[in-house]
Amino acid sequence: MRNIGSIMNTSIDDLSERISIMRRAEAVDDEGNPVQGDPESVRECWAKVLPSGSLIRDGYSETVNQVNYRIVIRYYTGVKPDDYIMWKGKKLIMTAPPYDAESRHIWTVLECKELIEDVGPT
Repeated sequence: MRNIGSIMNTSIDDLSERISIMRRAEAVDDEGNPVQGDPESVRECWAKVLPSGSLIRDGYSETVNQVNYRIVIRYYTGVKPDDYIMWKGKKLIMTAPPYDAESRHIWTVLECKELIEDVGPT
C-alpha cells in the first residue's frame, strides 16, 4: 500500500495551489491518421502539492535533476496517465496512474515528476 499518511490529514482548506490538468488534443491529419495536436486544459482545480523526493543523475556531459511531487485534488475520475500537470509554470509528468486515496471517493492522488536538465557549459 502507498504511504498516504499526509493525505489522510488533508482538508479542503489545504488545497491552496492552482493546477491545470493538460492533455494533447487528438486530431486527424490529411490522410486520416491520428496525430497529437496542441495541448489543451482538461481541468483547472485547487490542489495540495507535496514534494515527495528528488534525484540527481550525473552523466558525462549533462546533469538531470528530478523532483517528485504528490498532488492531491478533490475526487476526479477524468485524469488519464498520459495527462500532465502545469503548476507555477512547471510541467509535471505523471509517473503512475492516478488513484483514489483511501478508496473513499474524496481525494484523487497524482504522482508526478519534474525534470530539470542542465546541458552543461555552452
